[in-house]
Amino acid sequence: MTNDIYARALTGSTLAIHIIFAVIGMGLPLFISIAELMGIMRKDSDLQLMARRWTKALVVLFAVGSVTGTAIAFELTMLWPNFMQIAGQVIALPFAIEGFAFFIEAIFLGIYVYAWDRFANRWLHWLCSLPVVVASAASGMLITTVNAFMNSPAGFRLDAGQVRDVAPLEAMLNPMAVSEVLHVLVTAYLCVAFLLAGMAAYQLLRGRSIPYFKKALTLGMSAAFLVATLAILTGDMSAKDIARYQPAKLAAAEALFDTQANAPETIGGIIDPTTHQVIGAIQIPGLLSWLAYGDVNQPVQGLNAFPQDQWPALSIHYAFDAMVGIGIYLFGIGLLFLLVLLFRRQWITKKPLLLGALAGSGLSFLAMELGWMVTELGRQPWILYHIMTVQQAVTSSPYVGWLFYGLLSFFVLVSVLTISILASYFRAHPLPMLVASGRRGPRPEDETAPTPEQEEVRAPEPEVAIHG
Repeated sequence: MTNDIYARALTGSTLAIHIIFAVIGMGLPLFISIAELMGIMRKDSDLQLMARRWTKALVVLFAVGSVTGTAIAFELTMLWPNFMQIAGQVIALPFAIEGFAFFIEAIFLGIYVYAWDRFANRWLHWLCSLPVVVASAASGMLITTVNAFMNSPAGFRLDAGQVRDVAPLEAMLNPMAVSEVLHVLVTAYLCVAFLLAGMAAYQLLRGRSIPYFKKALTLGMSAAFLVATLAILTGDMSAKDIARYQPAKLAAAEALFDTQANAPETIGGIIDPTTHQVIGAIQIPGLLSWLAYGDVNQPVQGLNAFPQDQWPALSIHYAFDAMVGIGIYLFGIGLLFLLVLLFRRQWITKKPLLLGALAGSGLSFLAMELGWMVTELGRQPWILYHIMTVQQAVTSSPYVGWLFYGLLSFFVLVSVLTISILASYFRAHPLPMLVASGRRGPRPEDETAPTPEQEEVRAPEPEVAIHG
């Protein structure tokens, strides 16, 4: 394989793994904060315990996300040096600010974790979660502005190959930054909402019908409906920006080859690579023009308006359709849960609903991965849209193949170890109410250990308690 294929394969596969940790790291702090806030307000020990246990997972995922993020930064400099030569001069500002956000998150996460039992005033402890929520979201948003810059470069000009007139704020706040940042943030919360709800649904399907899991399911699915609605709105906003700034990407995603007014929305179908006909698709006349420009008579550019060597991969049509289909499902199951909560609350533990929530936990992450495939493959052959191609940006090093196998093996190993560590911890520290009810008995080696109640809800230590 050539260097550009190795480099693209390595960057794509490692980003696909890293983005899972990054998304959970962005979204989970918000739900931890909400659970603790509701627990304090309602004096609900289940919700406070929920926040505590979720924090254990966040600590592990924060550490892993930091490591994988560092590896991604290493890849960028090693695999794409010509791109980084421009990016380093133009779009370094969000990377610098993200470093401060990372330090704030790390500091307050440490306080939040290790001072859990040392605050006499629980509200002070909850307040420590807010910088973690803000900093984790800010980190993801700042990095996303860099990807938006790749899609709509701004804030500089090239003069005989030299970067001139750099405007860092203009580069960071490029034309696609707002829509892409909002959509990434909302979908991160969507994935985590379904992840938490899916884990609770799984336990309820196993017969562990206790209030703790019912509350986790209710919290997750209530949030899921809200953020699924926002995801549709921000997705529409992002699509309109794509129509304006990356028309070739929109044409490939919609399998539109001829420029036309009253352009149809093409759903499904198989693209014939020779004739460029879409076989077996459902077409809704005028809908694409309306979605892209708010006017059914507005022409939408087809792929034939662009040189064929600048066409994105036609396969993004399938990824785009699958992503949109999953988004509609997630909104639908979220709405169904909301209606059940409002009118038939006792039905939330019905098996079909639980299976629907469980399916949503996996499908939400699949939709997120498909969305990034559309974003990246839809920009091809450009790494910096209409400025630098992938082949111009890639390294000429003869060792890219070795780097591919080495780093990919590292990412797979880290993923396996992370899952093993989290699974081992939660097996060794079952919920107190499961042990008390006999649904999860202690293992022989746990007999001399502190009781689960002592393990999870220790009293504050008076001599070091911090009073508000």
